[in-house]
Amino acid sequence: MLPTLTTLQKRKPHIYDPSWPCPQCNSSPETLNHLWTCPYILPEFSPFNTFKTLLLDLRTVCLEKFLSATPLKPLLDSFVAEFTALDCWDCDPPSPSYLGLTRGLIPISLTGFLGTYFSSSVIWSILDTPLHDFHFDLYVQIWLCCSVFFHHWESAQGITNKMKSSSVGPSPTLRPSSQISPDFLTPPVRISRKKNTIKLSYAWHITSCKKVWTGTNSPSK
Repeated sequence: MLPTLTTLQKRKPHIYDPSWPCPQCNSSPETLNHLWTCPYILPEFSPFNTFKTLLLDLRTVCLEKFLSATPLKPLLDSFVAEFTALDCWDCDPPSPSYLGLTRGLIPISLTGFLGTYFSSSVIWSILDTPLHDFHFDLYVQIWLCCSVFFHHWESAQGITNKMKSSSVGPSPTLRPSSQISPDFLTPPVRISRKKNTIKLSYAWHITSCKKVWTGTNSPSK
């Protein structure tokens, strides 16, 4: 699990005040779901907008591949409309299936619909690479940007590396998130603090249709 602020608040409440909201929007707790749907202080640079763009790109890529694949039976004229109407593409408001894709869960609604026309091997061979690319882009375009911003925010709260490495220690100087320097309210810089890599592999499970995260070097703040 990515160490969102709510996770850190549970692990070290003496450092991360449980009352602190998401540092990027100051309106909601920074949970894993909120990470991808945060409106951000500057809406045009919000993770939610980035996420919607990446998800719709995933939908387009997958649709094109299925349209060019060999089906078990001829595709109905309504195939495109039905595919694009699946709940896993619902952005406003985000559906559970939509958010599940960020956790590596492949919705049964998607595989069930595709299973009407394609074999499991064809479905999997088509979804594999686009899903891998989707999760990598989420990491690069959202998580790394949030991570850079988060470290600036920690400094503004008086949180030091020494405090984070200790199991028990003094609490930071409590400062409202709104007191962060205006320099920190600019769009996140897309740079990596660590040269992390992501290794993803996917396992097909007919009943639950879950992608299993077997990666190492999981990202950390």
